[in-house]
Formats: sequence, structure tokens, C-alpha cells
Amino acid sequence: MGTFLGHAAPGSFFFCFSVFWIIQLSYHDNGPSQHNKSALMRRIGRLPIEGIVIVIFGIVGVIGEMSYPSNKLVLIGSDGEFHSSVEWQHSTMYTYFALYGLIMALGRSFLPSLKNYEKIFGALAFFIEGLLFYYHVHHREELDVHIHILLVLSIFGCFASVLGEVFSNENRTFVLMRILFTMLQGTWFWMVGIVLYNPPSGEPWDQDDHKNVMFVTVAFTWHLLIDMFLLLVIYGIFALVFRSFSSNKTKYASMRNSNHNDVSMQLITKDNDDADECFDSE
Repeated sequence: MGTFLGHAAPGSFFFCFSVFWIIQLSYHDNGPSQHNKSALMRRIGRLPIEGIVIVIFGIVGVIGEMSYPSNKLVLIGSDGEFHSSVEWQHSTMYTYFALYGLIMALGRSFLPSLKNYEKIFGALAFFIEGLLFYYHVHHREELDVHIHILLVLSIFGCFASVLGEVFSNENRTFVLMRILFTMLQGTWFWMVGIVLYNPPSGEPWDQDDHKNVMFVTVAFTWHLLIDMFLLLVIYGIFALVFRSFSSNKTKYASMRNSNHNDVSMQLITKDNDDADECFDSE
């Protein structure tokens, strides 16, 4: 992860998942009810797509860390020293997220009883990530340490919100916190990669200049504000789309029921007329 790509990849993953979750929440609030969903949407909803994607991300992350640009599978070398400790830290983080995805996938498909442990393993994955990153930058330069500590704060927000969902499942406040801090973690991963490895000016930032430390702190608050606004916009756009589709489905269903009622009334009226005619003939 000691490259720009190494920070951009997990950042993109967390960003995309926060977008997926806010769209999912908007669909839950504004989409058709379970009764009115199409058969295709009900089948898709039963597929453990989310868990499978997390498992794939975790496996790809482990493979990338341990094989690129060279093999790092040896933990202790012939000299008795630990080797590739950074890569082993990152691989451990990816492993816990892969385990979280596996529990999610199995709980939503073959082993429904595991669904009760989904949030627990999610909170555990974020806790391990935060723990590893907290000790990841000890004895480094001031700016490097500070920008990663801010990342740990966003990770702790993810951990706290998912842990809240463990004790209060489907609580809307915790769900929104999880989505927000996941997006914040994603955008801040990109910020870390840009500052440390790909500065726009092409010149490395002065690691010991306290003004740079102050600026990245302010930038962190800007990320939080912009992420809240972005999530609100995404939620609103998809709410309009889902309400439009729901309205069309409701109109269609109403017309279909209306036609059915008209036919039924015509049959009832015809039967009554026939009965009257029979009565008159007698």
C-alpha cells in the first residue's frame, strides 16, 4: 500500500460501497413495496452480491500485497528478522474484510443463521483495520503520521456505527453514520495517496512543516462536508427515479384492478338482468 495506487484502490472500494449503500437506502425508502416488486427484482434481492464483492476485494487485496511487485510470503527470513511487515499488515486487514464478506454471503444464501453475526464481523473488520493503521505509522514524519491518524478517525466512525447496528439493527442513525464514514474513509484514502505520493504540484510536501499539518486537518473537515452533500444529492436523485417508477407501477396496477372490477360489475349486472327476465316470464 506504500504507493498512490495502494491507497487509491481501497479508497475507490469504500467510496463505491458507500454509494451502493445510499442507493440501497433510497430504494428502501422510495421504491416499490415488497408486494409490488417484480419477480426479477425479488430474485436479485436474494442474491448475496454484496458479500461476494467484498470477498473478491479481500482476496484480490491479499494477492496484490503479497505478490506485487515481488513475492512476500516469507514472514521470517533466514536471518531471523521479520520481512515485509507492512504487506503482512495490509494482508491481515484484507483477510478480515474477506471473512466479513464470506459471513455476509453465506448468511444471505445457504446458512441464514449466520446473518445474525454479519454486523459483528463487519465491526470486527473495521476495528482490525483501525488498529493496524494506528500502529502503521509510528516513528514516521509528522505529516505522514497526522494524515494517517485522521484516516484512523474515519475508520473508527465506521466501527462505531456498525457496532451500533449490532445492538440496534436497522437503526437509521447508525446506517447513515456507516454510509457517511465509509465514504469519508474512501475519499480520505485518495487524499493520503495524493499528498504522500502524487502531489498536484509534482513537488513533495514538507513533512515537518506544521502549516501542512494544519491544512490537512482543515481538508479532512471539508471532506466530511462534501461527502455529506454528495450522499444527499445521490439519495435525492435516486429517490426521484424510484418514486417515478413506483408511481407508474401503481397507476398500471390501479388500471388493471379497475378493468377487472368493471368486468365483474358487468357480469353481475348481466346475471341480475337475466334473473329478472326469468322472473317476468313466470
